Amino acid sequence: MVLKYSGLLRDLTIKDFKSKYASSHLGILWNILMPICYILIYTLIFSKLMMAKLPQMTGTFDYSIYLSSGILAWTIFNNSLIRLQNVFIENSNIVKKVYFPKVILLLAIICSSLIELFINYVLLFIVLLLVGQAVSFSYLLIFPLLVLLQIFALGVGLILCVTTIHFRDLSQIFSIVLPLWFWFTPIVYVKDIIPKEYQYFIDWNPLYYFIRLFQDIVFNKPLDGIDFVSIILITLGMVLVGSLIYKKLVNEVSDLI
Repeated sequence: MVLKYSGLLRDLTIKDFKSKYASSHLGILWNILMPICYILIYTLIFSKLMMAKLPQMTGTFDYSIYLSSGILAWTIFNNSLIRLQNVFIENSNIVKKVYFPKVILLLAIICSSLIELFINYVLLFIVLLLVGQAVSFSYLLIFPLLVLLQIFALGVGLILCVTTIHFRDLSQIFSIVLPLWFWFTPIVYVKDIIPKEYQYFIDWNPLYYFIRLFQDIVFNKPLDGIDFVSIILITLGMVLVGSLIYKKLVNEVSDLI
C-alpha cells in the first residue's frame, strides 16, 4: 500500500524538509548551520570554558565529543516524537477531506528527520577530523543505527498520534515525559556515575542502547554484535506494538479531529 503512494511520500518528505526554515533568508542552509552551531557550542563551552570532564576522559574535546555523539540524535528524536504526536491534528484538513494511508504523514516526518540526522553526523565526522579525533570505518555503522532510531521513533509515534486524538491531555503529559526521558538517558553523564543499585533503571530505558552505541562508535570502542541485535529487537518490538494500537484506533481519527 505504501509503495503505491511512494511518490506522495517523496513529495511530502521534500516539502517537510524544506518547510522547516522556508520563511528564513538562508532557507535550507539552516539544516547545515544549526547542527554546526550546536557542535561548536558543545565543543567550545563544555571543553574550553567549563573544562567539563567525565571519568577516563582526559582529552580536551572528549566531553564535547561524548555529548555531541548522543545529543545530536536525541534532539532530532525528540522533535520527531513531538511532531508525530500532533501530525493528524496539524493536518486535520487533509486527513478529513482526502483519502490516502494516513501513515504516509508519519513516514514523511521520519524520512525528513532522517535526512537531518544524516547531515548532523556527517558534520560531526568532519569536526572529529578537525579536532584530531581518531575515526575508523566503524563510523559508517552510525547510519544504519540512525535508520533504526527513526524506525523506533515511528513505533512510538504510531501510538502517540492516535491516542492523542482520543486523549488531548496526552500532549501536555508527554511534554513532561520527554525531558524526564532525556535525563534518564546517559547523554550528558555516564552511567557509571549513578549508584549501582539504581543503574537498572537505565537498563530499562530502550533509548539507552541506541545512545550508548552512538557513543561507542564515535569513541572507537570495541563493538559487540549483541548490541545491534538488541537494538533491532527493541525496534521491531516497538513497531509491532505501535502498529497494533494504530490499526485499532486509526479509523476513528477522521471523526475525532
